[in-house]
Amino acid sequence: MKLDGFGGNTEKTWILNRNTDRVEDFVELHIKKRVCFEVESKNTIDTIRNSKKKSDELGIRSSLVLQPGKWRKSLNSWRRTQVVEPTLNRSDNSRLLTARASRQVSPSKGRKSVFLNDCNNIITDYESQVLKHCDQRKPLRFEVVYAPSKMMNTKKIGEGAYGEVFKYTMKRKKRDTRNCDVVLKVIPIEGSTEVNGELQKTFEQILPEILISKKMCSLRLGKNNTTHGYANIYKVSLVKGKYPEHLIKLWESYDEEKESENDHPRIFADDQLFIVLELKFSGEDMSSFKFVNAEQSYYVLQQIMLALAVGEEECQFEHRDLHWGNILIEPTIKKEISYKFHTKDLKVYSKGVKVTIIDYTLSRITIDEFCNFNDLSSDEELFAASGDYQYDIYRLMRDELKNNWASFAPKTNVLWLSYVTAKLIDGVYYKSANTKLHKLYIQKLRTFQSTILSFESATHCAKQVFDLN
Repeated sequence: MKLDGFGGNTEKTWILNRNTDRVEDFVELHIKKRVCFEVESKNTIDTIRNSKKKSDELGIRSSLVLQPGKWRKSLNSWRRTQVVEPTLNRSDNSRLLTARASRQVSPSKGRKSVFLNDCNNIITDYESQVLKHCDQRKPLRFEVVYAPSKMMNTKKIGEGAYGEVFKYTMKRKKRDTRNCDVVLKVIPIEGSTEVNGELQKTFEQILPEILISKKMCSLRLGKNNTTHGYANIYKVSLVKGKYPEHLIKLWESYDEEKESENDHPRIFADDQLFIVLELKFSGEDMSSFKFVNAEQSYYVLQQIMLALAVGEEECQFEHRDLHWGNILIEPTIKKEISYKFHTKDLKVYSKGVKVTIIDYTLSRITIDEFCNFNDLSSDEELFAASGDYQYDIYRLMRDELKNNWASFAPKTNVLWLSYVTAKLIDGVYYKSANTKLHKLYIQKLRTFQSTILSFESATHCAKQVFDLN
């Protein structure tokens, strides 16, 4: 059940350069001061070289350096610097909008569904399907559903190009139950106003995200494969109307403290529609979390691996964007985290923390013969980006998929596991980095890192690690 047995005898490797955070050509293994990824296949080396060649051919590669993690915000900031016309977009709400330079871009093709077999159940009325999954007949009033009297300790905790993230404590009706911290993810849809530099999502585009969120949450109830490693979704609501005033004030407080990159919520019309996802609060993201030592992060990696493996087995799931901003970590008093994999009960030491995987915007999944995926085939900017090993992963995914984003290629989960391992070795913060225990587990992570790319899926990896073959 340990990873100690992993190793390799290859003489060459490819490396992650710490100065540039980019994958470079293979070098001799005796260079020990760099993070090494042992490659057992010539095809993998060729893939990396071809990926670099393709991206270097794009003229914008040299200037498109993005921050690690949530890349859409960083990409939008970069777009604002790429001035083609010396004028700015204007509107009646111009003072509420973040200034943006006019620029022609090649956007991704967005969410798509493919029917794997002959099927007569083709969805045409996406609005009714969204309402169905919200258990509603019509949109509810935003300011009524999320009135301040129903929420305690509310604050804005984050944001993205999609919208805003708030946290509040839900008031319990029964005295014998604990108050519960809830995360609100507020997403404007179907409006004509451009928000945060992007068009609003349609019912057709938001429906797959709702379906995926519900499906991944349901894996905690699986019969043959189970995991609690994905976001626990309490409710999805379709609401309409003005942004609640108390949430606007919280947005402004966040803006004063951290300087929001999003447009002010007063830009929305009085009849604006929003999808609101209510999720269990699951801690802070991996980039901000302070680990005790590498022993703790070693078992975090095992939690992530098993969650991905369960997703692959149950619904051909690929996350495709598992950067450290999409991995949440929270304290737990449980000594072990339980899973079921191929009907076998497995337990992983928690070492005091529990992992939750979030954000399925780029994910690929099969649900009831429907393949839902995000078509990135024309998203040149994402594949031209640099600044972190994360951006090499997108190019490696594209090459693995041959730019066919509907296909199921669980190797993409392996690529992200290699990224996570690299961050656990050299990116995250450790409180006790000088202890023998920490150094022992850093070496275990390095050993695992040297082997990870030889696996074809998270399932393949988990079977090896937990001796399930």
